[in-house]
Amino acid sequence: MRNPVSKFWIASLTVIMLGFAAAHTRAQEPEPIGIVTAVRGQVTVVGEDGASEPVEEGARVYLGDRFDTGEDSGVKILFNDDTLISLGANTTYEINEFVYTPITRRSFSNILRGKLKGIIQTFEGEDSNVEFATPKGVIGIKGTIVYIDADRGIFFVLEGKGRVRGVTEEVELLTGEFTIIGPDGNPSPPKPITPELRKELEEVTLVLEEAPPRDSLYKEDYPGKEPPPAAPPDSIVTTIGDVPTGQPVDLLPGVNPDDEAPVDVIINP
Repeated sequence: MRNPVSKFWIASLTVIMLGFAAAHTRAQEPEPIGIVTAVRGQVTVVGEDGASEPVEEGARVYLGDRFDTGEDSGVKILFNDDTLISLGANTTYEINEFVYTPITRRSFSNILRGKLKGIIQTFEGEDSNVEFATPKGVIGIKGTIVYIDADRGIFFVLEGKGRVRGVTEEVELLTGEFTIIGPDGNPSPPKPITPELRKELEEVTLVLEEAPPRDSLYKEDYPGKEPPPAAPPDSIVTTIGDVPTGQPVDLLPGVNPDDEAPVDVIINP
């Protein structure tokens, strides 16, 4: 006959070990860093585990994800720091680093091919470094709307400013300026964007979506966010681009349908 005390200790140890295993599993689960808000055509994502799967609206985004868009396809990603990324057709985009706290923001992504539009919000903390790398050059930006053509080495700042560096040289882009990485691997002197090139970059990165319901991005569809305090219908105030503070804007909170910055966020060049 077995000792009842031994059976008790065996059962207790089993429960404890299972508890540790469950806690370890929870600790290993990655935290999402954003959400897919719109998908057009064929888009796939490859996670850190190497598995590829189709991307759907509402999918969580994780560090290490690599997005691939097909012909006539695109995807829009909203990150936890309110950075909004739109990928055009035939684009490969990889998230290599993402750190976001009240005092620190660091982000580094690779655009291996294709075209990207990025809306990067102004960060109030002192430690902020957001960079996009392509096979031809790298741009570092703060509070900027930027377009990138990785295949041709084009960097265009629609709003704000950014610094583009090549092999040995670096240039600063101001609002409305662009540069092209030349055969020597360095950026050309900044100059005003042509209407034709601007239109091309805007069209190829356009991924339309409907403005989401008031709370959808702040609850189950947007990890880590809290809903903003409710405001009377006639008192919604925001600033987007050239809209002055205090002027009512007829848009729901969230990402607006004109492909601009998330509402309730101020962009300061």
